[in-house]
Amino acid sequence: MLADPAGLIYGTITVAALLAAESARQETYGETVGAVAIALLLYWVAHSYAEFTGERVGSSEPFTYQGLVRTATRQLAVLLGAALPLVAILICWIVGATLNTAVSVGIWTSVAIVIGTEVAIGVRAELTGRELIIQTSVGALLGLLVVALRVLLH
Repeated sequence: MLADPAGLIYGTITVAALLAAESARQETYGETVGAVAIALLLYWVAHSYAEFTGERVGSSEPFTYQGLVRTATRQLAVLLGAALPLVAILICWIVGATLNTAVSVGIWTSVAIVIGTEVAIGVRAELTGRELIIQTSVGALLGLLVVALRVLLH
């Protein structure tokens, strides 16, 4: 478990939302994987830049590339969270699944990551019963909102 899973969740949900908007009828595997990879890099850099900008405002420091790289390194969990659904899509591509199936697998992989993260946090916090169910259901709701986005767009 990451010390701070925020980036993992951000990356996972970002990829899931992008996949939810994909149209398997119009895109190919290559286009989908390429678009997800570019979106991941864009989101990671934008998230890192925004975080670094906030730090500079608080400390009245100027922009430096070294500072941006330091912040981007701390935000690598965003790429990790986004990479797992992408790997699921690549596996589907390798085994010959349809792109529509692969996109669904990628989305459900994202849902599982968010729910799994909530369960891991709850277990680590020694939550039991109702507390663990409530905490996990918040993660499940977030994941299901992405599924709802997919259903609404297609």
